[in-house]
Amino acid sequence: MSTTDIASWQSFFGIVAQVGATLAGLLFVGLTINLQHVLAARGYLSRAFCALFLQFEILVIGIFGLTPNQPPWTLGAEFIVTGLALFAGISVFTRNFPEDENSAVLGSRGLRTIRSLLTGMATLFPVVSGIALIAGWRGALYLLVPAVITSVYQAIGYAWVFAVEIPRRSEEQKSR
Repeated sequence: MSTTDIASWQSFFGIVAQVGATLAGLLFVGLTINLQHVLAARGYLSRAFCALFLQFEILVIGIFGLTPNQPPWTLGAEFIVTGLALFAGISVFTRNFPEDENSAVLGSRGLRTIRSLLTGMATLFPVVSGIALIAGWRGALYLLVPAVITSVYQAIGYAWVFAVEIPRRSEEQKSR
């Protein structure tokens, strides 16, 4: 893959950076508004961290992709470092703030497994893309598409949980 091939992805990287920044901002506002509910359960803190940092990841990927005249190996290395750093950070945070009895909204074992798989996909596909870029594989950047989609999917899902489901269920419990 050449610098020219990467340049043909400029529109994609621009949109990805905008989406990442926008969703991170919206998530932050939503979390701030419902902070008392999020702080009530360790598992919700973990989900909030994950949601924000997945959006940070796609923002950073977009910015790296927009950097002009970068050789493929440099862009690949940036993707590798970004993906591994966020995978490690999210993993450590999840381990330190596990789901508990208070984080019941979408907290079943099966749903936690799905969230883990989606988070792994979102953080590790950029790593694979970076390795493929360094190896010269022409389709390397296509591996970013599932990572971006899963990051956005999780952010929207978490935003719904934080803004609607947690407060709604909290109100239901009060009325019982």
